[in-house]
Amino acid sequence: MTTQLVLQLELPADARLLPRTRKAVSGYLEDVGAEPDDRADVVLALDEACANVIRHAFPNGVPGTIRLRAEIAADAVTVQVEDDGVGFDALEASRREPGPEDTSGRGLHMIRSLMTTVQLESPTETGGTRLRMQKLLREKATTNGSGRHSR
Repeated sequence: MTTQLVLQLELPADARLLPRTRKAVSGYLEDVGAEPDDRADVVLALDEACANVIRHAFPNGVPGTIRLRAEIAADAVTVQVEDDGVGFDALEASRREPGPEDTSGRGLHMIRSLMTTVQLESPTETGGTRLRMQKLLREKATTNGSGRHSR
């Protein structure tokens, strides 16, 4: 039987809450046996997605909400980050490659390099942004009776 954990959070768009959010997702990934490199990739992508919401979705200090859903299993993790902020042109953002002098705009590119699949919808039906990303997890190496690693 495959164990799947579902974590759902609705949080104020406040950077002070990100460390606990990262810790919760990382802990559940560890519980299902995800490799440290996979955990680090997922947590970094999640952190970047949430930071983008805080930085861009609610300009001028307007309060807002981040909705997070993480479906965590031994073979994959799917994370959805959604907001009801101002949204942006997702097609334009997907096409744009950040230049060497750019001080922002690398977040989506980084998320795409860390995760197996990334889907971006903005604006959503409510006007915000929805980012859905999945990481296929590597099978954990085990040691057989001879002391050799096997998969």
